[in-house]
Amino acid sequence: MTGLTDYISTEKAIASVNETGRVKASTESGETVIVARYMGQVAISRVDVPAEKLLPAERYAKLPLRNEIDKLVYARLQKVGYLPSDTCSDAEFLRRTSLDAIGMLPSVEEARAFLADKNPSKYEQWIDQLLERAEWADHWAIKWGDLIRPNPSRVGVKPVYLLDQWIRQSFRENKPWNRFVTELLTAEGNTHKNGPVAIWRDKREPIDAATFIGQIFLGVRLECAKCHHHPTEKWDQTDYYQMAAFFTQMKRKGQGISAPISGEPEQWWFAPGTASIEHPVTKVSLKPRPPADKEIPIAESQDPRAVLADWMTNPKNPHFAHAIVNRVWSSFMGRGIVDPVDDFRASNPPTNPALLDWLAADFVQHGYDLKHLMRTIMRSQIYRLSSLPNETNAADLKNYSRSYRRRLPAETLLDAVCAVTEVKETFSGMPPDALAKQTWNHKLESQFMDAFGRPNASSECPCEREAKPSVVQALHLMNSTKLQDMLVSSKGRVTRMAKSDAKPEQIVEELYLACFSRLPDAEEMTIATSAFTAKDATRQTALEDVLWSLLNSAEFVFNH
Repeated sequence: MTGLTDYISTEKAIASVNETGRVKASTESGETVIVARYMGQVAISRVDVPAEKLLPAERYAKLPLRNEIDKLVYARLQKVGYLPSDTCSDAEFLRRTSLDAIGMLPSVEEARAFLADKNPSKYEQWIDQLLERAEWADHWAIKWGDLIRPNPSRVGVKPVYLLDQWIRQSFRENKPWNRFVTELLTAEGNTHKNGPVAIWRDKREPIDAATFIGQIFLGVRLECAKCHHHPTEKWDQTDYYQMAAFFTQMKRKGQGISAPISGEPEQWWFAPGTASIEHPVTKVSLKPRPPADKEIPIAESQDPRAVLADWMTNPKNPHFAHAIVNRVWSSFMGRGIVDPVDDFRASNPPTNPALLDWLAADFVQHGYDLKHLMRTIMRSQIYRLSSLPNETNAADLKNYSRSYRRRLPAETLLDAVCAVTEVKETFSGMPPDALAKQTWNHKLESQFMDAFGRPNASSECPCEREAKPSVVQALHLMNSTKLQDMLVSSKGRVTRMAKSDAKPEQIVEELYLACFSRLPDAEEMTIATSAFTAKDATRQTALEDVLWSLLNSAEFVFNH
């Protein structure tokens, strides 16, 4: 059968495979997976290519250990021959944690205080403060809104608004993740009264619900098995339609398609025995069965969605906790342990299985507490590594030997620009002091957020954002009339400082603290203060030029 088998290497730069199954390693160290496919069957072989020169064990033994994350990452780095980068600076830690946890820049006062603080426990104290900030809920609600927010043109404005408010309130309460998902999956009632019901108004067909729930909450992409056997996984049509069978016992009444504003509400409820689902080829009636598990007995009076939720949130479930900790880890570290984050399969294994298993077990042990998970990640030494590579890890893109630089999300970047310029952005239908991260609908106009990757909910969710920078984004910052208006505003930081008695050196220091949470070095100070003595320059124009330059720098646009 060898000649009839199809072979694929997931990392050809590490090892390639030809049509006869012969594997050839390259000079680059790392791990790849060789996938073999034959008549709908899939098998994998993990291939490790060790580093040409491994480093002495004592070099790893001397590294700082803050929690179990560090032990598990160091073990992997030792295996592939990478040394972690140095610890980041206090300014980098302050800015990084604030942007990651709450999507906000530290204030000038917070930066001064943190940099001057000599208390060795200030890092843990700062993390704890961030997790109690009100902005934490809005920042993380935006991330989950991307994944589950329906198109308001199809579902209606009011249902989408109610769903958004339910998500935000859930994060304000730090609702345990298992409870959050259970409430969402089992929602029923009026779409104009109960926010989570908007999910079912949007994913009206059982097969759409199966795809959505599997990908978002289990990290499993079943959609490829809708019409045929999954090309690189074990899922077939039976798996797909048995997952869809969990969503057939729903009845609805009311207007199915919404008018542009909200239209008529729709009522959804569990109705036993209302429908079943057939295999599209064999026409056999299929019973509910979760992925990679056996059928679950369901009484006629039981809502199959509740049974599925119980199965998903069982502490022994091999998918549920792993999927969410992988998503959160990716948000803080720039790359999922399984990447893409919603594509768990044998042919796409985790880069550090022990780390993923430990994070999931610890998350379950602490009651599915998202704040505990985030605190654990931020307190690790791995999270505190510099983004600057050393002589061993410049090629590392997935083992976390250094911090991976990440472009700021659209809402975070706009809120950062507003904070630095001290000029509020206004959004139609929102309070005058609303933050960008509090917007709940892509129809709230913002060319800035659209340019920087705000997803359009008219496309099918989940709306994964494109994190790479683009020429459009660079041109928008350089040429934005909106940004120029914020710089010259009579109510902004530039005008306030231009009218003050502060010396140029004091002004530049404040601008650097506002943008980067650090003080300028000697060369930066010289260049920036020279703007104040340039020909025809005024304090106002010099301030505008310096701040414009800082806002257009990679250091501002990236979290590093």
